[in-house]
Amino acid sequence: MRTENFLTVLGANVRMNYKNTLIPSILLLLVIPLLYGTADLDCIKSADCLERMVALVGIPMFTSLFYREQSHDLYGMVALRPLSFRVVAALRIGISMAGTFALVMVFEIYMRTCGSIFPMGVYAVRTFAACMVLGFAGLLCSSVVKSTIAGYLGAFCFYFVVQAGTGDSMFKPVTTGIHPLLVLFICSAGAAGLLFCKPSYH
Repeated sequence: MRTENFLTVLGANVRMNYKNTLIPSILLLLVIPLLYGTADLDCIKSADCLERMVALVGIPMFTSLFYREQSHDLYGMVALRPLSFRVVAALRIGISMAGTFALVMVFEIYMRTCGSIFPMGVYAVRTFAACMVLGFAGLLCSSVVKSTIAGYLGAFCFYFVVQAGTGDSMFKPVTTGIHPLLVLFICSAGAAGLLFCKPSYH
């Protein structure tokens, strides 16, 4: 495939999804300082903020990636060629992953400028993992049920169950570190999301 065609597909998918992914995520990050507070936090409180609040960015960044394909009328306009649908879907996930990591880094820089003290690199990777856990949980639910609303509901239910749990959990990577089983969960959920993302009517 030519570079021009790839860039066309890339640009089309960015334009198609940024209103449902990037904009809600940015708005969420803007609200966090008002709800939680980000100034003069130590390592423990910074980790809690990143894990409880910033990780929520993963839900809008991933859950609605395939919402257009869940409409029979719209699918014909967004099933781009010459790439197969699942390749396009994987490309969208890759774009969202890059965007998510960038948002996490920007917010961490903001926290540091507000006087919070924490290891930026380590916490950035861990927060990114937490975002992907929630995002891929929503993406999987959305792909299986063929409903973006169900994806959001599943992701938020998963979030509340994890946060309600006591003690260490592999689903809290910012505070407990990235467990190998967490990596397996993320990879499995992403692969399953790609497997089920293709519309049943196509």
